[in-house]
Amino acid sequence: MKHTDPISRRDFIKLLGSGSLAMLAASNQITRGMGVVSPTSEKPNILILVFDTLSARHMSLHGYPRQTTPNMARFADRALVYHNHYAAGNFTSPGTASLLTGIYPWRHRAVNLNGIVSQEFADQNLFSLLGASYHTTAYTHNPLAGLFLSQFADHINQYHPMSELSLAGEVYADRSDPKRFPTAFWSETMLRGTDHFLPGSLLVSTFMNGIRELRVRGIESTLRDKYPNGIPYNYKGMHLLLDDAMDWIRERVSAYPQPFLAYYHLWPPHDPYLPSVDYIDIFSDGKHWPGKPENAFSLGETEARISRSRQQYDEYLAYVDFEFGRLLDLLKKDGTLNNTMVIVTSDHGELFERGLMGHLNSTLYQDLLQVPLLISLPNQAERYDFYAPTSCVDLLPTLLEFSDQEIPKFLQGEILPGFGSAARQVERSVYGMEAKLSSKSDPTRTCTLAMVKGRYKLIKYAGYKEGVENELFDLENDPEEMENLVLIKNKLAEEMGAELMIKLEKELAR
Repeated sequence: MKHTDPISRRDFIKLLGSGSLAMLAASNQITRGMGVVSPTSEKPNILILVFDTLSARHMSLHGYPRQTTPNMARFADRALVYHNHYAAGNFTSPGTASLLTGIYPWRHRAVNLNGIVSQEFADQNLFSLLGASYHTTAYTHNPLAGLFLSQFADHINQYHPMSELSLAGEVYADRSDPKRFPTAFWSETMLRGTDHFLPGSLLVSTFMNGIRELRVRGIESTLRDKYPNGIPYNYKGMHLLLDDAMDWIRERVSAYPQPFLAYYHLWPPHDPYLPSVDYIDIFSDGKHWPGKPENAFSLGETEARISRSRQQYDEYLAYVDFEFGRLLDLLKKDGTLNNTMVIVTSDHGELFERGLMGHLNSTLYQDLLQVPLLISLPNQAERYDFYAPTSCVDLLPTLLEFSDQEIPKFLQGEILPGFGSAARQVERSVYGMEAKLSSKSDPTRTCTLAMVKGRYKLIKYAGYKEGVENELFDLENDPEEMENLVLIKNKLAEEMGAELMIKLEKELAR
């Protein structure tokens, strides 16, 4: 059974005790954590699973024609489902930083490849704000997400280094860097002398990487039948097995002090798309996707290559979904779900259209910005669907509300629909911002910005030379973003653009 209305705190407590869900339809808010009855703790645990580069528009849960996420759909049957949830950017740096701080990129300023948040937010994040009430723990095998975890490490009770799940053993940076930067990749950049990298030895780093490669070759030979296309790895060569990661998560969460807040940022389905043999070519269905007009930043990728990459991404996503389902069953079997809120989301999506592939480009289409957000409360037995635009910056204030804690005024998110009082659920705009590779480029001056307000979405190309046209889409009638309405609805486009730039200038003036 599906619902679009939240439930009251009192009614939720009753349903936990009775198992009945008959009273759900008549209410107007979801319970906070303090009200959840639990045999093990006053507050439920919080488990956040971030699957990197997971686009909501590729999930069968959200209507995608390929059956990519049957297990996430099963999870959604007992969860709050947010259908129009947005990342804050097209890349790990802005997306993850906003998720962890509740602040948009133009303010936290983690907008470059190896960016970290401004110092004023180093002590104002998910872990510091919730650390008084929860045992905090975190892990990632995305080295860029690891930068933020390293920056916030003083507020994380149990910070697991990347090497803990490395098939090839310890990573050089894990052993040598007291700030615990998570991978040997960073040791190669330490010689640049930037202010947040310690001096390091490129020679030692190269030596350690060579040893690791020898170990990997031995492991690959034993796993060739399961991974004929190669063992999954991140873009700097740390090899991992997703099934091992899921078993590792189950073991860790069962041993943490309660209540715990666990943040796990997993690399898949980020490229390279390397599923197990059971998922290779499962979507060789010959599907053709509607052609879309090229963007000013199109790279000229052929439709055949884009289609093949899309298929591989979908197959990798199906593999991720299978392992997520297995983790869910394990957590249910050992009783962890009886007292744990589980949150599934992503830092950004992936693009396969308009002559472009991937996510590090100067566009902010829906495939890049629209990401999943699924929240399941302990013992929840019904589904609730929400369609108003929401943002990743909403998660932190919502968790503070849920935990009965004060919400700092500097947070830029709102309480998610379904939580808190109905009076706080107001229509507002949500935003996204392009990331730049180089710190030499100022992405707050020359960049792509997105704004979603109601049914309309504006993509503004700020600071670029003439010839780069802004885009306005009616997402309700044109979810594929095929028809640019910027000239037809010129007044609306100008109003939204002015509102966006006023907000940007205000933030930059702080």
